[in-house]
Amino acid sequence: MKPRTVAAALVVPIACVVAACTNGGGLGSIGGGGTPSPFPSGGIGIGIPTGKIGVENDPTWGTVSGYTQNATSQVMAFPPGSKITVKNLSTTTPHTLNVVTVSSGPPANFPPSPSLSFSPKGNGVLAAGYASGTINQGSTLTLTLSKVGIYLIGCAFHYVEFHMRDVIQVEAGATPGPTASPGPGGYAVVASRPHRAAAAPAAPQPALVDQQRRSFTLASLRGRPLAVTFIAAHCTDACPLINAQFSTAARELAHEHVPARLLTITLDPEHDSPATMRDLAQRFDADPRHWLLASGAIANVHRIMRAFGVISVEGQHGYHDRHTTFVYLFDSDGKLVQTMLASTALTDALLDAFRDRNLVSRR
Repeated sequence: MKPRTVAAALVVPIACVVAACTNGGGLGSIGGGGTPSPFPSGGIGIGIPTGKIGVENDPTWGTVSGYTQNATSQVMAFPPGSKITVKNLSTTTPHTLNVVTVSSGPPANFPPSPSLSFSPKGNGVLAAGYASGTINQGSTLTLTLSKVGIYLIGCAFHYVEFHMRDVIQVEAGATPGPTASPGPGGYAVVASRPHRAAAAPAAPQPALVDQQRRSFTLASLRGRPLAVTFIAAHCTDACPLINAQFSTAARELAHEHVPARLLTITLDPEHDSPATMRDLAQRFDADPRHWLLASGAIANVHRIMRAFGVISVEGQHGYHDRHTTFVYLFDSDGKLVQTMLASTALTDALLDAFRDRNLVSRR
């Protein structure tokens, strides 16, 4: 799969997993059921949704439940070639992991009552028709993810009664983790066509406004490597962490004379006006030569959010307090090269990436 440019990113969504301002990670609280039991890193845990795993009403895929990656993610993505551990987290109940069907993208259209096998099929490779067989309580199995696709998953024992069903995507560039992200290209499916259609004229890129009141587009930032993230100015949990990490990274970029740029875009333009983002920039002493903080017309910001697959869900008091927390790294040509998770190690990860001279075009 060819990397997407910044301009192409305004056509293809690239991530669809939600975090929460209220707890700073994963898909937020999972049905109020507490924290799942521990299991191996890089694995998938399965259990009755009414227990600790819970039910998640994912805004992109719909209702998913009964499966979890690491702590709380219930929509999972892995790069091809991954080998993962599947563990039954229950101490009393057997489960299975079956591929119900292969999807072309969201939403997840689960059939009401499919025929799911209780016997193993597929020789341990995730593909259409795969069935794990019975996974007894506390038991594990290894599953190879070598075939690219979007797989709708169900438990043969509890698919109908408890609605145990979920989504696993195998996609080049996917980043496993508590809030796993699909890779470049996202959920778009390129359909083969017998005839080449005439190219439609390129739509104008939506403009944003930075802290110096200057209008710009993503395409206008090409020429230097770029890291893009989305935050809400009122957020008091995950967003301040990202802001602090970007602030430190911007100072280090300036100190080391690294030719790179950071861009923070509001994901709540209804409340975060350009003036709000300007105040935020002043609070963090953001040098616009290295770190831009931007808002803009609501329609323009929403269009960019859709292009990146950014999800924000309105919560209490009208604020969008559940949202994605990814950082998108582009090279100087505007090609997406990496998707990072917001964490306390974000500054170091950004600086290490920006020091890579391969991010700068030699044309």
